[in-house]
Amino acid sequence: MSQVNVLVAWRSEDKHLDAIRAVSHRVNVMQATEQEDRLHLAPQAEVWFGWGFNREVFDLAQRLRWIQITSAGVDRLLFDELRQSDIVVTNASGVYGVPIAEQVLGMMLALTRGLHTCVREQAAGRWPGPAVRGKSDVLEGKTCVVLGLGDIGAEVARRAKAFAMTVVGIRRRPTSKPPEVDELVGPDEMDQALTRADYLVLALPLTPATRHIVDARVLSLMKSSAYVFNVGRGAAIDESALVDALREGRLAGAGLDVFEKEPLPEDSPLYRMENVIITPHSSGGSPHNRTKLLDLFCRNLRRYLAGEPLLNVVDKGAGY
Repeated sequence: MSQVNVLVAWRSEDKHLDAIRAVSHRVNVMQATEQEDRLHLAPQAEVWFGWGFNREVFDLAQRLRWIQITSAGVDRLLFDELRQSDIVVTNASGVYGVPIAEQVLGMMLALTRGLHTCVREQAAGRWPGPAVRGKSDVLEGKTCVVLGLGDIGAEVARRAKAFAMTVVGIRRRPTSKPPEVDELVGPDEMDQALTRADYLVLALPLTPATRHIVDARVLSLMKSSAYVFNVGRGAAIDESALVDALREGRLAGAGLDVFEKEPLPEDSPLYRMENVIITPHSSGGSPHNRTKLLDLFCRNLRRYLAGEPLLNVVDKGAGY
């Protein structure tokens, strides 16, 4: 049987490369951590595992049949030539859901309990006193609306349920209701769901349909006591409309890990809002990610070699 050249296009330890080789004697592993090396090895690759894939690589990679990326989102990868090709793309869904969901709940708790204010006062050497106690609330009994019920959204929903919240999921195709949500609705019922939301969590891929899905009109439907959290893609929210709503007191606060422009520019007013928690697109971070990515790739590689359907195949037309 023919040899399969696997190009590992990210920095991996020897034990990780050995684990890929152990999948089959047919596998030949090539590693390229710099773009110059990726371009040099691309013509030989049948399988690509990693990042750095662009049009320049695409033009050279005439033997390529499958790309396994290391992120859940594919919006930065799917240029037109790749969309129209026969190359199969699989994403890393299932790898980042737990750390991102934990970060969402961490931001929820911080804003609801006033911890962000306490940290700020501690750094200034001040005792916040009863002002914080008077503003603190609880998650129990609140309504959490999760927009996007993929791996990340489902993990958020499970944790919200554990805090005795009512969870409403919004999904493009609301078929059978998963156990982690109390209600499942489609896009046509989104407006009504948002009028009830105490917390709105966006866990969406970026596609033409989701760009600015939360805009000034949508934000105007929400309660002034509500919070917005975005851990999907920054452009799912109209950032200027969000800033206006926060400035004018039409929202209680926000927890943001992703932004329309990254890094978030130094002059962004979001930095100076006391009711906003900002993290630098870091919510997916975990020391376990590399192991999970490797396990996913090796499972998929076994399927590829056996001619079986791959896991996490991206619909290149839909964009996720």
